[in-house]
Amino acid sequence: MVSRESLAAVLRLARAARGVSRDTLYDQAKIEPRNLQNLENARSGATLEMLEKVAEGLGFNPIALLIAASSYDAQHSISQSLEALERELEQMCSLGIIEAIPKHFSEGKLVPEQAGKRTPAEKVQQAIKYRDEGISQKETALKLGLSVATVSRIWRRTNN
Repeated sequence: MVSRESLAAVLRLARAARGVSRDTLYDQAKIEPRNLQNLENARSGATLEMLEKVAEGLGFNPIALLIAASSYDAQHSISQSLEALERELEQMCSLGIIEAIPKHFSEGKLVPEQAGKRTPAEKVQQAIKYRDEGISQKETALKLGLSVATVSRIWRRTNN
């Protein structure tokens, strides 16, 4: 975990080391002055987009900035943090996460995923059957172990 404070310190130090003024960084990173001010004073966290813009303006990879801040927070050396990160990435590979990433994209865009838990098809069919038999939504919900809202949604979607 990276604290706002350690990231703020790393950003300040990186900006100073590159000899970049805040005004120059505002222009290079195309960010609002108050956003950079808030980041450098740990008053707000960084979004991925914001961190990418600031890192680009400073000429660093955003991951390098995060590793530096994270290493400080964990009181580890950079090499210790990188070794731990490598182990985690290997674990992600062994779990099939890295290999499966492309399956979540189509034509360069993230494929949307349905929210919530899927209701089993058998319960959906049973809910429709109960509706057709004239059983109330409340009774149907109790019999099937579903919420009344779920039963209502099923009935609306399959209304004849």
